[in-house]
This record gives sequence, structure tokens and C-alpha cells, in this order.
Amino acid sequence: MHGYRSSYYSDFGVSLDYYKSLGFNILLVDQRAHDKSDGRYITYGILEKFDCKSWINKGIELFGPDVDIVICGISMGASTVLMSAGLQLPENVKAIIADCGFTSPYEIVKLTTKKVNKHIPSFVVDIINFFCRVLAGFDLKEDNTMSALQKTNIPVIFIHGTRDDFVPPEMTMRNFETCTSEKELL
Repeated sequence: MHGYRSSYYSDFGVSLDYYKSLGFNILLVDQRAHDKSDGRYITYGILEKFDCKSWINKGIELFGPDVDIVICGISMGASTVLMSAGLQLPENVKAIIADCGFTSPYEIVKLTTKKVNKHIPSFVVDIINFFCRVLAGFDLKEDNTMSALQKTNIPVIFIHGTRDDFVPPEMTMRNFETCTSEKELL
């Protein structure tokens, strides 16, 4: 799963040959409201987690009922796959790779709003959230990666660069610390 306002090609294009050399079948998708995908609103993983589960089922359909699946995401895509881990996923999902995921949609919107203008009052995020609920049918506070990571037994590899100036590395650290399944941090 690619990141916010990105695409599968720009986020995974460089690594495709590597995964193919390891024998992986690869299913690349556009997240909701990106490129060729349906959807009008980006929901920061809140609704995309259900799309991820649907794509997992499509992978099983395409590659067979015994296929082992690794779900991978970058930035918002990492948060999407981490939130999907809180759903009842098929046993085919053997691992998750989460590269620089944020902890919650509300927190990342609050953080990025402050980056746009440090003088924007905090209540503006609540106004944004009001419009998310009314116009797009989701609440920025309705889910987060940490609640999902407390429910999963799927092993997770967390990746985050220490110089990331968009998603703070501390968010990955919090995700890692919360995760109750087998885990590794890079």
C-alpha cells in the first residue's frame, strides 16, 4: 500500500525487481481516491484497511488458496496495513512490513496542520474532523495503528528513517512498543 497522494509505482517501483528475484508474486494497488482507484476521499487508513483486506482476498483468488501473503505499506500505506492487522485477516497473511507509518490519522493531521502554519489553533483539526464525518463518512479518531497492533498475532517489521521530517520516527517507536506480536525494528 502506497503513501498519501503517492502511487504504487513511485513507492515500490525501485524494489519490485528485488521482490521478484526472491520469488514473490506481487499485487500492486492504488489506494482509495488515488489514480485509478475508486473513492472520493482519502481516509488515512480508516476505510482503506477494509480495502486492504479485500485486496488480500483478491490475492488469494489470483494466486491460490495456499498462497503465503506479506502485506507491505509505506507512510499512510504502512498505517493502512497496520490498521488492517486489527481485522480478522485470512491465515494466509504471514507478515507485515510497515515503513514509516503514523500512529493515528488524527495525530498525523494535527501534526501536518501545524507544519503548514504553526499558528493554526489546535481546534482547527477538530473542525477538519467534523467535515470528515459529515462529508466523507469517517472520523479521524475512530481507529489507530496501536489499537490494531494490540489485537494481532501477525509478525511485523517496522522500518523508519531517523531523518524523516514528515512522519516522526517516534510514531514508529510507539507502534513498535505497542505491538504484541513478533516484531523487529529497523
